[in-house]
Amino acid sequence: MNDEQTIPNLDGPVSSILAGHELVLEELAMRRRGGALEIRVVVDLPEDRIGSADLDTVAEASREISELLDADESLIGPGPSVLEVTTPGAERPLTEPRHFRRARTRLIRLVRTDGTELLARLEDVDGDVLRLRPQRPLDSRGRPQRLPEGTPEVLDLPIADVERARVEIEFSAPAGGGAAITENPAKER
Repeated sequence: MNDEQTIPNLDGPVSSILAGHELVLEELAMRRRGGALEIRVVVDLPEDRIGSADLDTVAEASREISELLDADESLIGPGPSVLEVTTPGAERPLTEPRHFRRARTRLIRLVRTDGTELLARLEDVDGDVLRLRPQRPLDSRGRPQRLPEGTPEVLDLPIADVERARVEIEFSAPAGGGAAITENPAKER
């Protein structure tokens, strides 16, 4: 049993603990490594919240999950186990509508199904449609590039038209916001 497997009998109890901390279960998996069972719990804020999960809150939830596993051997069986409770991280691909809802107000880089790349501020998600404000990409010297002719100020894009997307890490607050769409086919990363 080296491959990750889901643990359906843990979903309910773990989700209940997380709800008490205003967190949601993003992923729950286990795998056996050596003689120990490794349990990985990925948590996030509810999709209607913006920001990041507080690390003290995640640590408290982790402590409670650990206590649950220690108290009820029937959940994972006897033997040594290692528990990891973490957040999705900044590099998580945005693949589900809830991921996009959590990324509202963030700068995202996405590749459309037609191969064009777009750098945009995600303003809102209405059902399965993203409301984006295209941003001016920077050249190799950090200077804003010109906008392609006809670039819209705001773009509504169906999630179905997104091949892949991720949040861009920003080290400073957004400044006003120009717009740009990179019309070059995206390169595989």
